[in-house]
Amino acid sequence: MKNTLYDDFVDRVRTESDIISVISEYVPLKKRGKNFWGCCPFHNEKTPSFSVAPDKGFFYCFGCQAGGNVFNFLMKIENISFFEAVKKMAQKLNIPLPDQEKSEFELSREREMAQLYRVNEMARDFFHNCLTKTNYGKEALAYLTSRGLTKAGIDTFKIGFAPPGWDKLSLAFQERGFDQDLLLKAGLVSSRPTGEGSYDRFRNRIIFPICDARGRVIGFGGRVMDDSQPKYLNSPETILFNKRQTLFAFDQACKSIRDSGQAIVVEGYMDAITAHEAGAKNVVASLGTAFTPEQGRLLLRQATEVVFAYDSDAAGQNATLRALEVVRTLGIAIRIATVPESKDPDEFIRKNGIQQFLNFIQRAPGLLDYQIQQALKDTDYSRLEGKVAVVAKALPALIQSNNAVEIDGHITRLSQILSIDESAIRSEFNKYAINNKKDKIVKTGKNGYNTTSVPVSRRTVQKNATAEQHLIRLMCEDPALISYVQVQLSADDFQDESRREIINSLFHAYNSGNQLAPATLANSLSDNASIELSHIMLIDGQTSDVTRMVDDYIKAIRLTRLKILYEQHRLRADELERLGDSRFQEELAESKRINDEIKLLLQS
Repeated sequence: MKNTLYDDFVDRVRTESDIISVISEYVPLKKRGKNFWGCCPFHNEKTPSFSVAPDKGFFYCFGCQAGGNVFNFLMKIENISFFEAVKKMAQKLNIPLPDQEKSEFELSREREMAQLYRVNEMARDFFHNCLTKTNYGKEALAYLTSRGLTKAGIDTFKIGFAPPGWDKLSLAFQERGFDQDLLLKAGLVSSRPTGEGSYDRFRNRIIFPICDARGRVIGFGGRVMDDSQPKYLNSPETILFNKRQTLFAFDQACKSIRDSGQAIVVEGYMDAITAHEAGAKNVVASLGTAFTPEQGRLLLRQATEVVFAYDSDAAGQNATLRALEVVRTLGIAIRIATVPESKDPDEFIRKNGIQQFLNFIQRAPGLLDYQIQQALKDTDYSRLEGKVAVVAKALPALIQSNNAVEIDGHITRLSQILSIDESAIRSEFNKYAINNKKDKIVKTGKNGYNTTSVPVSRRTVQKNATAEQHLIRLMCEDPALISYVQVQLSADDFQDESRREIINSLFHAYNSGNQLAPATLANSLSDNASIELSHIMLIDGQTSDVTRMVDDYIKAIRLTRLKILYEQHRLRADELERLGDSRFQEELAESKRINDEIKLLLQS
């Protein structure tokens, strides 16, 4: 269908949806003032902090910061995609889907996907029956039982066994009328390297069905019971199965992740299954591969925090470091649990119990703490070269933080641990920042700070956040203000990343003549920006003397931006001069120009 037709359809569904009616099916709501309130369905609470604004079409939880429009609510509560949420509401409202003349290729692909779902489900049942109902699976069943798995756990995850032999599954499916081409497309068989024909991909392996978020079987993982290689074998990439976009047990863990706000990521199938069996239902596994941005975004829809609990061997720790680099950019809280005494969480839980495991999860350090710990752990810092090495390893981690207090605290702590002067570490930090073009300089005295976040008072920062939020609210309520604001401010003047995205979208929609309804605008935003827009739209605000309020907000935003720029250039000039770098004169001149601009703005 054409984009305009689809957009009109989505907007009609949203406009005709009663957000109060939809949410009330899941959450008891009571009216208080203009809005409705209830206990949030996305985290445990006794005092209602979940608010719904029917006139604006948004919900927002002031406790866990979940928010969005009616589609976002359905996506989060039902664990479905955006289009599935739209379709669900359309069916409820008896709004027909837009007519779409599908090509023969599209129709063929839909038929093929339906066949693949069916053949995967039948393969799951075939493997499960081989494990639980035939002599083929006796040894595998005894092995799983020895690993602590119960019949209930085996049935819940539909664990199976691929019998030995080259064609047990192939023959069984041929007898049911399935051709080899479909089995090849499903990744259940492999083509022979020489000659014609195929053979079963999984043989003499314990089989773990891999499901999508809706519980549909999309692939399989196979594990040997001896020292054969490879130890694990996954389905190949198919039109249903993409390892980068899939997490094992996510369909089982989704509700618990949403309720707790926390996802625990382990490496292996058995790690996840053992945790679930023991009662930790918010555990998923990354299929034994490197953690991917797609997997991170999948968790981000349900969790506010991700805890990595990979194996404690060298390979597991390296996988942890790779995963951290991926997740760091997604804006989600990260902690790292290093499980002691054992190679993996599965073994630790069976040996020590789930409560001990959860205790380690609870005490797990944050990202920067972990990286500093690793730098200290892997280096002998009793001698000077070791101290230099630790600082060199710590700098790339410190520079990634946007929290000035965190940076300052770790520099002080490193100074104490390494028994070296604190100003020396700060000096190295500044050189690293300048050489890597990072906009961060810290004072070389005792009280350092990060100039991206602490060049102005806390009161000014709070006042600026309020100005940004209320200015966006006023523009959403009266789009005629957008052209006035756009002349005086750019998105770069906004300090918060999510609010910058909202402003860019508002400007773009206004300039393009597109739909400016906030609940519609939210559909094009990232998850974080959509949540922030929901928060903004549920903020109560005055409506008298709007012109003066807009001017005051613009002035506050510009002043904050200029003060931050001034401090950045001034401090960089100080540090460059201390290092003997002639570029300090350019920075000094720029800081003076900005300071003059601040004075003029204050006089206006």
